[in-house]
Amino acid sequence: MPFDNPYQSSMAGPGPVSSDAKIPTYLVQSILTTCFCCMPFGIVAIVYAAQVDSKQSVGDYEGARRSSDSAKMWCWVSVGVWVAAMVAYVGMFAIFAAVGAQR
Repeated sequence: MPFDNPYQSSMAGPGPVSSDAKIPTYLVQSILTTCFCCMPFGIVAIVYAAQVDSKQSVGDYEGARRSSDSAKMWCWVSVGVWVAAMVAYVGMFAIFAAVGAQR
């Protein structure tokens, strides 16, 4: 009977990242969100996106995956801030138009 380690988890984790899998950089999305959405968050996304290929080329697949995930997250943050700003702009325009129509 093999020795069972009570501290060893029986749940399998995501496992190591394969060197065969191409990790997405999200560089194009980062550049587009920088140009059309929110520049500060888009620049952060570009920085993370630029790290993916260099980390993957030296064999740091986990670091490349983290940079890829961070670039994706910052792209979404940039889009979210842009959408919130547009909603606020349209809302303020509607409020001012309604106040102006009452005069």
